Amino acid sequence: MRSLLEEVGEERVAEEIVSIASEVPDFPVVKVLQQALRISAKMRQEQEEALSQLRQTLSELATPIIRIWTDMLLVAMTGNIDSQRAQDIAERLLNRVSSTRAKVVIVDVTGVPMIDTMVGGFLIEMFNATRLLGAKVILTGIRPEVASTLVKLGVDFQMVSIARDLEDALRQGIAITMEEAQKRRQLALNLAKGGVGEGNEGNAF
Repeated sequence: MRSLLEEVGEERVAEEIVSIASEVPDFPVVKVLQQALRISAKMRQEQEEALSQLRQTLSELATPIIRIWTDMLLVAMTGNIDSQRAQDIAERLLNRVSSTRAKVVIVDVTGVPMIDTMVGGFLIEMFNATRLLGAKVILTGIRPEVASTLVKLGVDFQMVSIARDLEDALRQGIAITMEEAQKRRQLALNLAKGGVGEGNEGNAF
C-alpha cells in the first residue's frame, strides 16, 4: 500500500479502491481506506520531519558556529536574517556555548547586508543570553552604512566589545582567554596553598 501511495498518490489510490468496491461487493473498502489513511498520515509526518531536518541543516550551513581557539567560538553570520532564522541561530549558539564552556564568542556580521531594528534587537538579546552563560562577546564586521543605521536606530552595543576586523577580534579573544586561563591557574595555586596550610595547621577550623 505504501509503495502504491508513493507511486500514484492518495487521490488515485482512493479512486482505485472505490472502483474495486463497485465491482467486488465483498471488498472491505472501509478497512482498506482506513489503512491507506494511516499510511498516508505516517508518510506526511515523515516528510515534515525530513523538511524540518533540512531547514535545520541549511540554517547550520548558512551560519556556521566554529570553535577556532581554546574556549573561543566564531559565529559567521551571512545573508538576510528573519525572526525564525534569528531564533535558530540564538538557540544553536547558546547550546554550543553551554556544551563547550566557551569564554569568548566572536560574532562576524560582515556577510549581513542589512541590520534593522529587528536584527539589532535579536543581536542584543543573543549577546545578553551569551553573557549570562559566562562568555564574552566580540562583535566585528560592522560596515560603515550598517554602523550609521545602528546609531540612528539607537541600538546600544555597550555590553559587547567591538573589533575593527576579524584579526583584531581574534587578538582580543586570545587576550581574554589567556587572562581567564591565568586567573584559573592563580585560583588553583591559591587553593593548593590554602589546602597545604590547612593540613599543616591541623584543626585550624
